[in-house]
Amino acid sequence: MILGSIFNGIMARVANKRAEDYQGKALQSLDKEEAELDNLFKSSYYSDYMRRADVQNLISSAKDTLQANTNNMRGRATVMGATDEWIGANQKNYNSALSSLYSNIVSQGANWKDSVLNNYMDRKSNINSRRANSFFNNANTYQNTNLNYLSNIGDDIRGMDNAFSNVVMGGIKKLGF
Repeated sequence: MILGSIFNGIMARVANKRAEDYQGKALQSLDKEEAELDNLFKSSYYSDYMRRADVQNLISSAKDTLQANTNNMRGRATVMGATDEWIGANQKNYNSALSSLYSNIVSQGANWKDSVLNNYMDRKSNINSRRANSFFNNANTYQNTNLNYLSNIGDDIRGMDNAFSNVVMGGIKKLGF
């Protein structure tokens, strides 16, 4: 019985050590995932939205379209004999459209930054939840293993107590009491 208890205790410690090792690996994996997430967040959040390829393409296309419209307008103005004021008014409209485009892009940039931040916070929360669950699982495993170990020791002591009581009672009966 005592050897069984000692063996169970050793096996419980081995199991706990393995659980700690696996938890360490899991936490290292979470640390790596968190570092990659932090780097991705910093490179995205602190980057200049206006320098993104899709935004640059949009601006370039808009400028090309407005330049073609301006050239077309100047050609028509020459044929129609339009005044410089008419040309200036149309040019002002084109510039206003380009300015509006920039304002919309800046607004989209702010929304994009908010989205990057919210996504980062959600993923960071997920990592922290997984890390906390790892600690809770390890604590529960450790606690259950120790409770089982202590329960086995208690059972062994009760068994020894019963055996001792039986020996004593048997001896007392032999003595005639």
